[in-house]
Amino acid sequence: MQAATPVAPGTPGMKQNRVFVLSSLSVGHGLSHMFDQGFPLLVTEIAKAMGLSTFHTATLFAVRQGGSSATSLGGGPLIDHLKSYWGLILTACMLGHAVTFAAIGGAPTFTLVLVVVLFLSIPGSLWHLPSAAAISQRFPDRRGFAISMHGFGSNLGNVSGPVVAGALLGAGFLIWRHIFFIYAGLAVIMTVFVWWSLRGVGQDDSPEGVRNLAGQFQSALRMLKNPIVMALIFAALLRGIGLSALFNWTPFYLRETLEMSTLHAGVYYALLTGMGIISAPVLGWLSDAWGRKAVLVPGFIIAALLSLAVESVGSSLLLIPIMAGLGLFSFALHQIIQASVLDYVGQGTEATAIGLLFGINGVIGIGSPFLASAIIEYFDSYGAVFYYAGVLTLITAIIVVAIPLRNPDSTGAIQAGR
Repeated sequence: MQAATPVAPGTPGMKQNRVFVLSSLSVGHGLSHMFDQGFPLLVTEIAKAMGLSTFHTATLFAVRQGGSSATSLGGGPLIDHLKSYWGLILTACMLGHAVTFAAIGGAPTFTLVLVVVLFLSIPGSLWHLPSAAAISQRFPDRRGFAISMHGFGSNLGNVSGPVVAGALLGAGFLIWRHIFFIYAGLAVIMTVFVWWSLRGVGQDDSPEGVRNLAGQFQSALRMLKNPIVMALIFAALLRGIGLSALFNWTPFYLRETLEMSTLHAGVYYALLTGMGIISAPVLGWLSDAWGRKAVLVPGFIIAALLSLAVESVGSSLLLIPIMAGLGLFSFALHQIIQASVLDYVGQGTEATAIGLLFGINGVIGIGSPFLASAIIEYFDSYGAVFYYAGVLTLITAIIVVAIPLRNPDSTGAIQAGR
């Protein structure tokens, strides 16, 4: 067999190489998460500047989650149907970041901030759908590792996001509005990169499994009849509610309860959100080699115990390893749940499956910020959310134990609903 001719950099052939596509998607995912994980820290300044109560702050988080879940639920089947436009959709996601960040930076009132936050949630949520589908189709043999490498990119953003936001706020000459304008400029630059590197994603792949739009929504309904898929979605729901509480309220715990500076709080928050930079590739590889459950169950148990220990250590040095330990399992385990769901769906329905996973979690989880705020008010402590998240994570571990997951290397993906 004749050896393949090397492809010169910058040619369309290189841009269809699965490693190049995964790398480019991971870079875009990283910047998107840098924005996402800087947002809760910026909300502490928005709340202070606008005099927001805990309820008003929870409303801000709930609106953001509601927009995200609606995008995921409705977008999944549509993204699968519009496969040849995946590259343009990914480019539009970055451009959407730029527009909404500029808008929130200029919003003069809380009501307008609330409206913009609804739209702010759309680009990041939409990004996950074509990117996860493209990765799943390109790496059926190493799906857990590839999804986790995409998550590795996000964890770079998770580490840098709180630190960058905290440093900019701590500089003294910038307010939260200025930082959103800086985010908008970065998003414009990334829009150009995504257009250059990913505009061909979805165009040259096999059309196998592609259905009309009605067929995609029918696939979504069939997935809801698959007990394993639904059990995984329910497990992800409980874990997601707990994670949302941690991500939303930890900056308030660090700044208000422990009285940390913005930079100091940003560094600690980065440990919580970004340590997956170390764990995600390792756990993804282990889940491919040993099975998803062998990684998920002990991971959830350890994460639950660490969450329950946070408030007891206060501001002592023990908080550093505990936050770092929580961060090792924060996003990394959720990415393995994504891979588990994708193990059970057919080609051409990957975005639909991820949309259901994020969308159902988001719709039901809209009430979580209000429940978390009620818990905070009842116990008069932001630290109470760590107990709330720990209990939910422990229940998630019990549920995953009961799910009869197959080893990813023993069977191919099966059509949802069979």
